[in-house]
Amino acid sequence: MTPQTDGGAKIQTVFARCPDYSEANLRPALEAVLSPQLRYHGGVRGRSVMLKPNLLAWRREHDPACVDPRIIVETAKIFLDSGASRVAVMENPAVQSVPAILRAMGIDEELKKLDVPFAGFRDYRKTEPPEGVRFHDLEIAAEYRDFDFTADLAKAKTHGMMTLTMCVKNLFGLVNGSARLGWHLSVGRDFDCFADMLLDLYLTIRPAFNILDAVVAMEGNGPGSGSPVNCGFLCGAPDALALDAAAAPVLGVDDLVLLKRAEARGLIPDFSTAGDEIRIPPLVLPDPPDTMLEWGLALPPLFRGFMREHLIAKPVLDPEKCVGCGLCVKMCPPKSLRLQDGKPAFRYNECIRCYCCQEHCPKGAIRPKRPFSMRVLEAMERGIRTAFLRTGH
Repeated sequence: MTPQTDGGAKIQTVFARCPDYSEANLRPALEAVLSPQLRYHGGVRGRSVMLKPNLLAWRREHDPACVDPRIIVETAKIFLDSGASRVAVMENPAVQSVPAILRAMGIDEELKKLDVPFAGFRDYRKTEPPEGVRFHDLEIAAEYRDFDFTADLAKAKTHGMMTLTMCVKNLFGLVNGSARLGWHLSVGRDFDCFADMLLDLYLTIRPAFNILDAVVAMEGNGPGSGSPVNCGFLCGAPDALALDAAAAPVLGVDDLVLLKRAEARGLIPDFSTAGDEIRIPPLVLPDPPDTMLEWGLALPPLFRGFMREHLIAKPVLDPEKCVGCGLCVKMCPPKSLRLQDGKPAFRYNECIRCYCCQEHCPKGAIRPKRPFSMRVLEAMERGIRTAFLRTGH
């Protein structure tokens, strides 16, 4: 169902400090970011809510690849305390099942006691697209339409392909696993195209409630094998894109591809920020996957293709970390990886730079690495910009 709103009020994005996931700190912070959203949508009394958390894979306690389990439980409690008739948890993890992840998190029995069911998406259908989308054949989980509201529970993480993953990227979990690989294969090196697809998901699903878990975020080799970093805050908004636009600069990313495409398409809603002022060091980002220098955009198409081939970060293997599990080979959309002597071997002429191998490696053994030519041209570009700034041009 389409959420009810208060008639086009300005979107308010709220930040709340939260030093850790203890109930004493988490519950007040969650209420601070959810209460304005509840007011915006007229409450949830007598209505149903689907929680869609980011559950990539749970491999260790406090795994920063996933939304923290306490956020799932406490958010469910807040909706139930607010009179929701039904709350459920649904997701489509990359490898594990939803019950397996929640059991590993240690919250499956607690959710059962709250009468909050949990399951993986199963019913994938083509949807009637709204106006303004670029892709008209998206096949997504239809279960979200069985609920009055969708609540998007995202984790703040770096991402090898999109630089940063937040609420809009989290909606990619409503796409079937095999189709997700297909999207990576079809868009290849065109990261603008992938961003447009994510924006079309946002326009189609329009989650009513959005929470970003940045109490402990992930930096470096994200979104699966990066390092945890204490950022100490939550962010919430009744619009996923508004939240991403407000939170990206706080996390130290001012030029997110997703937001550039959203701005070009006129999609970023009018929003304001409220709550606590958050000042943290910028996240350590992965090497940028695509460095088409601004002055390179005017080059002839054939030369631009050459530049794309030689100026895009490539996934590389750390053989010391690799355990030869073969998951990267299984998850590679173009099948450009092969196991040789128990280790993955890249065929870069077939690699589409989607970084699925890097995303799903359980040991963090694969990283995107910029070629030397990319680093040289980046340095040249910085020098040119500095010179122009000094001369006032």
